[in-house]
Parts: sequence; structure tokens; C-alpha cells
Amino acid sequence: MEKAPLAAGSLEAFREVTMELDQIYSSLFPKTCRMPEAEYWSLLLIHEGVVTQSQISSQLSLSRQTLNSAFKQLQKKGLIRLEPYQSNQRAKQAFLTEEGEAFVKKYIFRMHQTEEKAWSRLTRQEQAQLSALTAKFRDLMLEELKAAVPDIT
Repeated sequence: MEKAPLAAGSLEAFREVTMELDQIYSSLFPKTCRMPEAEYWSLLLIHEGVVTQSQISSQLSLSRQTLNSAFKQLQKKGLIRLEPYQSNQRAKQAFLTEEGEAFVKKYIFRMHQTEEKAWSRLTRQEQAQLSALTAKFRDLMLEELKAAVPDIT
């Protein structure tokens, strides 16, 4: 049985589109690098200067265990190195190796360029509308979530 098309402007249509977009970012981008999602996004964040597992875990909403496994794989692949802080030898900072920098430039930057090309195909007005409406919907969702679950942060 064929699925009926969703009504344009419906919440269901919006959910479907956002899930498909999320699939592009969470699955297809990492697949182009032949890399699991946690490793892909960790490399990107390390490149952008986010250097602790705690910070990356928080930004990606990943468990410390999942992130620790990703870091071990990235080290094994020679893409990152971990160095202790001088002030706290137990805490470690992550840095890209030369191979890691080359990997980011070859694969991850290519995905940024793909994203930028798609964005540039929107008019300036569409870019502004999409950004503004997405931000507005995010804010409204947070308001409603906090009203429904007051102790959520």
C-alpha cells in the first residue's frame, strides 16, 4: 500500500523533512568519509578547537563511553593524539595529527563545500527566512518543553 503524501505545511511534513535532513548530517556526511558518526563529528570539533572529551561529549550529546571508543579509534587511525594538561595530568586535550589535518581537509571540508553550494542555491531572502523560522521554532519548542517538564535544563 502506497503512503499518502503529507500535506504541505503540516507538522508531519515538517517532521519528515527535518528527519531526512538529520539523516544527511548524521549518516551520509560520515559515510562519505567511511567513518562512524562519533568519529566524524569529533574530528570536526577538534579541528574547530574543542579539545576535551567532556566538551565534545556535551556538544554531540554522546555518552563518555561512546566518545572514548571513538577517540581510541581516531588514535589508532593516527588522526588524533591526546596530551595531558600541564595543570592536570589526568585530563587530556585532543589534537589533530598531520594525518588528521589532511583527512579533515580532504573529506570534511568537502562536506562543508557541499553544504555551502546547496545553501548558495537559495536566494538571500530564502536563507534569511529559513534561518529565522528555524530559530523561532527552536525557541518555541524550548519554551513548550520547559513548560511541560519544568526541571529540564
